[in-house]
Amino acid sequence: MGLRPQRILDYREYPVLYVDDEPENLRIFELGFRRDFHILTASSGDEALELLHQHPIAVVLSDQRMPGMTGVELLARVHRLDTRIMRVLVTAYGDAETLGAAINDGSIFKYVPKPWTPEDVAQTVRRAIEMYALGRERAELLREVTTLNRVSHSINKQLDLDRLLRLLLTTVTEDLGYDAATLLFFDEGQERLRFAMAAPEGEPVEPWLRGLDIGTHEARHFFKALQEGESTILTLSRLFDYESAIRAWLTEVAAEECLVVPLVSSEVAIGALAIDNRRGGSSFSVSDRTLIEGLAAQAVVAIQNARLVDDLRRSREQVVRADRLGTLGTLAAGLAHEINNPLTSILTFLSLAPQKRYEEDEEFWNAYHQLATSEVDRIRGLVASMERLASGGSGDEEPEWCEPAPMAEGAARLLGQEAEREGVRLELECEDDVPRLFAVRDQVHQVLLNLILNAIHASRGREEGCVVVRVLRDAQDGDEGVVFEVADNGPGIAPEALERLFDPFFTTKGPDQGTGLGLAICQQLTANHDGSIEVRTREGEGATFRVHLPVGSERAAA
Repeated sequence: MGLRPQRILDYREYPVLYVDDEPENLRIFELGFRRDFHILTASSGDEALELLHQHPIAVVLSDQRMPGMTGVELLARVHRLDTRIMRVLVTAYGDAETLGAAINDGSIFKYVPKPWTPEDVAQTVRRAIEMYALGRERAELLREVTTLNRVSHSINKQLDLDRLLRLLLTTVTEDLGYDAATLLFFDEGQERLRFAMAAPEGEPVEPWLRGLDIGTHEARHFFKALQEGESTILTLSRLFDYESAIRAWLTEVAAEECLVVPLVSSEVAIGALAIDNRRGGSSFSVSDRTLIEGLAAQAVVAIQNARLVDDLRRSREQVVRADRLGTLGTLAAGLAHEINNPLTSILTFLSLAPQKRYEEDEEFWNAYHQLATSEVDRIRGLVASMERLASGGSGDEEPEWCEPAPMAEGAARLLGQEAEREGVRLELECEDDVPRLFAVRDQVHQVLLNLILNAIHASRGREEGCVVVRVLRDAQDGDEGVVFEVADNGPGIAPEALERLFDPFFTTKGPDQGTGLGLAICQQLTANHDGSIEVRTREGEGATFRVHLPVGSERAAA
């Protein structure tokens, strides 16, 4: 938050109430000070209290000796009513005891002895107004700091960029009470400023704002101010002082004023936050400007963090997709063999069909036809699995209810030829009554493919290499779930490698045999479903990976 610029205090902005039961004294006071201050008068304590409920008062001066309610009693009630009001007692020297008690009780800020001089009273009132203005300024700063802390806590927790921008605009319009707000961002070359989001939604001007796109050549002075980190208040009364693009913007919004605050990150403006009073709100004060500038400073940090997270998410999706395509390449050779086998049955049936068309061969037309049809379904399933593997990883997959056993069967079927080529026996065991999963099918499928493929490669070269894939019911911690278990009888995992097993790019394979991303991706995809991966291993006795997935994942559902 920046410091407020110093300005000359206008004492007439702060009303002064003088209370005295003598009409002549009231008249003298009003005539003596009305050129310098905004004066209100009251002839009794009750009348003074009534005025205090009707007008904002900065300073109350009261005579001590009045019938009904003394000055000290009145000022004590004013203090209880509003501690910010400055209280001055006008009293004779003979009231020293009363005066001391009033000072000690905090009922008065200062006293003016009778007979008073205009210079003394004017000096006292000026000091009282300055104290009042300082207190109000301090309270305003405290409110702004509290607001900024609360807003900062909220926006810095939000790492989704769209939700963050919506939260920022909602904070400005609903929490802070400004009429409307618009976010604009520069392009990468800092040549154009474009609309990003506005609030409140549904305003008549919103369709026009969505097309807002200002180039440097259209508003050079405006761009220069933003890029130098200077806030600007655009006013309708100075419309023709602005460049054409800015005039069009201000005219369409139809606001008396528009406060434009740059969003500056590392001394470079990334955009602007524009606040306007299109619904007839008050003009923007120094306090408003300070508050919005503080909010903009907090927002820039959150926006940059959200952008980094967004970039990281996209990068991770590209890595996951690359890993899928790598697995796809491994499966390609096996898939050709897997498809050729059913094609042989289908081709044989089609070749014999013309010869059998006039024969009543029940075995051919029933059993063989059924076999050929089932082989077509088998090929369709293989192609569908490969298609999902190739096209997945976009981040747009929706969770759905899935049967765990068919997912494991599909992964084992796709990797059957790879296991056969490596001389490894691949077995599948599925428990009965395993519950369904609410999950992203292709993500679970990819986890299984990665784990089974790693197990096959770990078991190759063994005299009786074997990989067992199990689908089990999981009742861990009392919550129902599913366990996918992949066990191999390879050499196991060394303790020093076990600690880094899920680190990206860590691999125990040769330089041309793996990227070290498979297990890191498995861990991330499992975490996406609120699940976990457990590894059990002994050197020389193989390794077992257990993937625990809850039946209904709140994160997957979201």
